[in-house]
Amino acid sequence: MEELYKSFLSGADMLTEQFKGHLFGMTELEGPVLMLVNDQGELCANHPSRIAFLNESPAILPAICRQIDDGYDPCVYAVDGGCIIGTQLATEKTHCGRFLMYLPGYRSETVQANMDLFELLLGQIQLICQLLEKNNQLHRRHLSALSKDPAALCS
Repeated sequence: MEELYKSFLSGADMLTEQFKGHLFGMTELEGPVLMLVNDQGELCANHPSRIAFLNESPAILPAICRQIDDGYDPCVYAVDGGCIIGTQLATEKTHCGRFLMYLPGYRSETVQANMDLFELLLGQIQLICQLLEKNNQLHRRHLSALSKDPAALCS
């Protein structure tokens, strides 16, 4: 039973889904577009219609991910109509891919001038991911302890 709980409450896929569930609804339609790119290069965004340019220029996303993987973290990438800032999204135990944020109307100079603020924001994004993972670990331990005491499950 413990292995069932462990497999159910761990891994990048579950953590990514929880992350999306908590963060993707927090921005207005006119605001920044939040994106997650997994290790297979699959993109998920809170407002996909606003980043259609990524489909029209398929080389952009892999280029951003390569820059992040090469150590340019956070990465700032200028695109038509705005700027994308990105970072690795990982915890002590799980690599969740990359977190990207499309900032419509921003120029790379504007992002660079406000990099302290963006680094603080990206640090909070990392912290949210770490807290979600820690919560999953605690929940898994609690379920594991309950499964060892059959009387607790029936009450």
